[in-house]
Amino acid sequence: MSHRQPIQRVEDYTDAFLTTLGVLLFMVFWMIAAALGYVWVVIAAYGFDLAVKWIGRIKNG
Repeated sequence: MSHRQPIQRVEDYTDAFLTTLGVLLFMVFWMIAAALGYVWVVIAAYGFDLAVKWIGRIKNG
């Protein structure tokens, strides 16, 4: 006889991950603003946006 527990669903941590990512990006952009000025924040955010769109295009074909 098997004493294994049946496989159950795992927790969905998507919302927690996205929230943490948002906080992390906020802190990174704040650090860039403090160190280099707000122009570099805009450039970094725009570059990040282009990278995400590029990855999305590659994934979706």
